[in-house]
Amino acid sequence: MIKVINGRDNRIKVTFPYNPDYIVKIKTINGYRWHPEEKYWSVPYTNGILEKILKIFEKEKIHIDPALQVKTSIPVIARSEATKQSLHNFEDLRRELISRKYSHKTVKVYIYTHVSTKNLGKIKSPLDSLNLEEGGDD
Repeated sequence: MIKVINGRDNRIKVTFPYNPDYIVKIKTINGYRWHPEEKYWSVPYTNGILEKILKIFEKEKIHIDPALQVKTSIPVIARSEATKQSLHNFEDLRRELISRKYSHKTVKVYIYTHVSTKNLGKIKSPLDSLNLEEGGDD
């Protein structure tokens, strides 16, 4: 499995078991680096990089760090069926915000707020379970 996680210094870490085909593919990305001590590849975190990684490894099973998944418009294999519709709605929201030139942090806040307000209706008040009758003083 190929793992894509948020790295340091505005880079993305890409790890996978040794495979010459994978190495050829990762080297097609401009600015790639091999880190021999930690045994991982890194690529610059630029606009569209996640889509490029997903495209070059399209036939492989890929796990993307959840912190990065908000930023991609290509579906990831590891996502469950139950969350696909929900993620599709978030992707629509994300695309709309990006098209309006909102910053990455602003997009994250909007999506987080959307998730929070969506789940607010599922919260039950403890007062809902009380059987209160209307009436006056005894």
